[in-house]
Amino acid sequence: MLFVLPLILVAMVLLDHYFSFSPLPTVTVKGVIDIPYIGHWDKSWCPIAGFVAILGLAYLIFFLGERFKLFGQTTTLPALIYVLLTAGILVNISFDNLLLAVFLVTIALWKLHTAINDTKSNAALYAFGFFIVLSVAIYPKFVLLLAWALGSALFLGRSTIKDIVALCLGMCTPLLFVVFYYFWTDRLETLPVVFTENLLAGNNLHHLPFIEWIRLGMLTVVLFFALTHLSTRYSLMVVNQRRGIFALISMVIFITLTILLVPGNYYDFMYLLALPLSLLYAQYFISSRWVICCNLVFLLLLAACFLTYWV
Repeated sequence: MLFVLPLILVAMVLLDHYFSFSPLPTVTVKGVIDIPYIGHWDKSWCPIAGFVAILGLAYLIFFLGERFKLFGQTTTLPALIYVLLTAGILVNISFDNLLLAVFLVTIALWKLHTAINDTKSNAALYAFGFFIVLSVAIYPKFVLLLAWALGSALFLGRSTIKDIVALCLGMCTPLLFVVFYYFWTDRLETLPVVFTENLLAGNNLHHLPFIEWIRLGMLTVVLFFALTHLSTRYSLMVVNQRRGIFALISMVIFITLTILLVPGNYYDFMYLLALPLSLLYAQYFISSRWVICCNLVFLLLLAACFLTYWV
């Protein structure tokens, strides 16, 4: 199934190229780390850059599920669902701070699962905190993930003094480098201003078109089925699997709060929200034994994914 993912993405790029859909709005966020060439692609290269970035994220999600046996079998379904969830907005974006930050959050999620499964080492917790703060520095609108990172470590069996110290050191390391860079370039006083400006850029959720509220409603219904099914299987899961599921659910909650509270763009936030949703949805579709209901829910998911093209 891995070879199907590039074909789907190519289809999305060609669909946009030949039918010239109106571009979806986006909010340019530079972050407090100035990365040369990021976000300055030639217009003709934007779909290709988006294709490569989303394909890389999809493969990383596949290897995440395979490495930690999240589904009890080898499957590309979560990667496929991620591609489908972002299919309607893929062709309107290039590789910029947003996708780089999402890539770093995915690596952080990998490190979190490593920390859950390996309680003898604190290296994974350090790396988890490091990548979360680095993603916030690159894309400040993910600032609520800092609270998610602290809560996840404390409530997922890694709450000893050494664990907390390792996590805090990991979170402080990129922060110290950023502060030192602004100090070295005599711009330390501008750091809070730059962060705040990027954090508050964009509009709140009430500016969302009505059709996107329908899309969100459909995705919420699918999530309801997934969480209901997972609750019935909770007693059958091993401890580490329960903790991994809890981490994903809490991640959905904090990303939802980000969409509600932080000004920005719903289409941009969907690249991050699709990460935990793809894993939770895949859990439901793989383990559900109600075939007819499962198929109907999957059709609802497909309809939500391609609603942008149908309307």
